[in-house]
Amino acid sequence: MITAFGHLPDGRLVQRVQLENNALKVGLISYGASLQSLNFDGSKMTIGSDVLEDYLGRLKFAGAIVGRVANRIAGARYNMHGSEHVLDANEPSGNCLHGGLDGAGCSLWEIKETSKTHAVFSLHMADGHMGFPGALDVTARYELKGAALRLEISAVSDSETLCGFAPHGFWNLSAEPNINGHEMRVAADQYLPVDDQMIPIGAPVDVANSTFDFRTDRAIGTTDLDHNFCLSTEREMMRPIVWLRSPASGVSMEVASTETGVQIFDGRNLGRAGLAIEPQVWPDAINQKDYPKITLGAGETYRASTEFRFYSAT
Repeated sequence: MITAFGHLPDGRLVQRVQLENNALKVGLISYGASLQSLNFDGSKMTIGSDVLEDYLGRLKFAGAIVGRVANRIAGARYNMHGSEHVLDANEPSGNCLHGGLDGAGCSLWEIKETSKTHAVFSLHMADGHMGFPGALDVTARYELKGAALRLEISAVSDSETLCGFAPHGFWNLSAEPNINGHEMRVAADQYLPVDDQMIPIGAPVDVANSTFDFRTDRAIGTTDLDHNFCLSTEREMMRPIVWLRSPASGVSMEVASTETGVQIFDGRNLGRAGLAIEPQVWPDAINQKDYPKITLGAGETYRASTEFRFYSAT
């Protein structure tokens, strides 16, 4: 079902798609191809709003598909084949975040098809958009599969470019005001330390004996989280990467993905009301030696898949 959700300042209509099966009810909006709401067994699992203006302000990126490169590119520039590319520097630090000011998460996508349990969105990003080379066509397919929401993102460019999208939903599996009491496990032995601009400062570091050791289930507490956990150096078959549980509600969520890393962000800008779990290529990969590939060749197809799987206490 497609309904009107609101109008952007320039008058363009934002639409909402509702998906539903016996376990899940999901709302998606065409602004950012965003996950606007997800209810599991009648309870809300995400941070979202029924008001479009919130997504232009305090809820910027909430639930959106961000890119064409998720996370940060240091100094909003990179060198490829001897040519320097200058990107949109949309952070005060001068870095490029989530593809720039007008990245995918802040763009109006087209709804291509829908059914009761799936929706497909598309977006065209022109050559030179936000400083990135290559005309890029990206498609995002959401589908309900039992008590799981599956997201498949694909993209094709007409010339070599950078490409690495990510979902940016904020999760809270209970009615608690913050996620401090949630328990989390991450299938990563290493993470990326960052500088004061949130840019990785080199090679991955072991999580052992650090506050980032979530290899076994433990409470998130007040751990300061806005870091990439390193899963692999190349995309793999879909496999579980993160487990999140609320002792208060008994609800658990397993996140499975094909991606090489997962950014975990504590949602401090929202008072830690929700936890962002963003499967993606490692941040600033184009400027960091030995990081996973972030380039996409002309005519190649980029594919990234993630599933959010829900389980009740009973």
